[in-house]
Amino acid sequence: MSIYASDPGKRPDSDYEPGQLRHLAPGTQGRMLDPRRTPVSVMEVRPSVGFVVIRVEGFEDEGVTWEIPLEHVEHFQFEPDGPRANETEVAEMASAIERFARTETIEADDDTRRLTEARISELQAEAGHWLETHSRFLASARPLPDPAERRGDPELAADLEAWLRTHGLWDIEEVFSRTFVSNPGSGEIVKGHRVALAELGLADYAGSVVRDPATFEGRWTRELRIEHIVTRLAFVRALFERLGLRTVTVWRGASIEGRLEDRRGRTFVSTTFDEAVARSHHRSGPTRWTHVLIRGDVPVDRLFATYHETAAMNANFLEAEAVLLARTRDGWP
Repeated sequence: MSIYASDPGKRPDSDYEPGQLRHLAPGTQGRMLDPRRTPVSVMEVRPSVGFVVIRVEGFEDEGVTWEIPLEHVEHFQFEPDGPRANETEVAEMASAIERFARTETIEADDDTRRLTEARISELQAEAGHWLETHSRFLASARPLPDPAERRGDPELAADLEAWLRTHGLWDIEEVFSRTFVSNPGSGEIVKGHRVALAELGLADYAGSVVRDPATFEGRWTRELRIEHIVTRLAFVRALFERLGLRTVTVWRGASIEGRLEDRRGRTFVSTTFDEAVARSHHRSGPTRWTHVLIRGDVPVDRLFATYHETAAMNANFLEAEAVLLARTRDGWP
C-alpha cells in the first residue's frame, strides 16, 4: 500500500491535452504527469526568469505554489477548455526557454573540500559542546525514534532550531527545508545550495544555469548559504557522534519511465531510513517502467539532513527521509 495520498477515481489521460506553452495562462487547470496525476493550476508566468508559478490543488501539498521551468510544461497535461496564452506570450516564453537553455557543471575540488572539512570539524567541536550543554533531546537519554514510525523527535528538531538561531541562520533553514521537502526543483532555493556545495568541494553540480538574480541576493548570498551548509553539517555530525553512530542504513526506491541513466552532478540523493517508504516508491509506477530498490550503509559525514532533526520532514510528508551528499559513482542511482 502506498504511503502517499491518491485519487483512485482520477480521470483518464484522454480527458486532457499534453502540456504546451499555450496552456501556460493564469487560471488554466491541469495535472502533473506523476503516477498519481497531482492536480495543479497556473497562477503566474514569469518569462524574465523562465518560470511558471503553479499551485498544487490536491494531496499533501495542496495550496503550495511551485516555480517550474517553462520548458517543463511537457511534464504536465491540461484541461482542453480554459484560458490560453496568446501568440505574443507564447513567443516570449519560447524566447526565455532559448535564453536559459544553458547548463553549468562544477566539479568538486579536493583541495577545496579539505579546507571545507577543516572548517566543519571546528564547528562540529563547537556543536558537540553545545549539544552536551543545551540539547533537550540528549538530556532525555531517549534513543532515536523507530524509522517505521516515520516521525522524528520534536525535541531534536527544537535543538536544531535553537542551534541555527544561535548562528542567525534559522530563517534560511526554514525556507530551504520546506522547499526541499515539497519540491526541490521549485525555483532556485535548492539550486543555490547545490551550487554552493560544489564550490565548497563537497559535491559536484550539473544542471541549468542560475536564472534569477535574486538566487544569490539578500538573505541568500553565497556567503550565507555556505554558513548554513557548514553549520548544519556540523550539527548533524556532532549529533550522530554523540549517539555513537558512524554509519546509518538507508534505502532508496524508484520507479522510472525509461532506462536507468547516470545522473552525475545531482548533489543531493534522497533516501529513507524506512524500508516501507522505499518499497512504496519502488512500486509506484506501471510495471513497464524500470523499478529500483537499494539498501546500503553510508557514513554519517554523507548526511546533509534527516527527518530526525528536520521539522519540515515531519509535516505534510512522513518519509523518514535522509538526504545524502552525492558522490561520483557512489552506487546510488
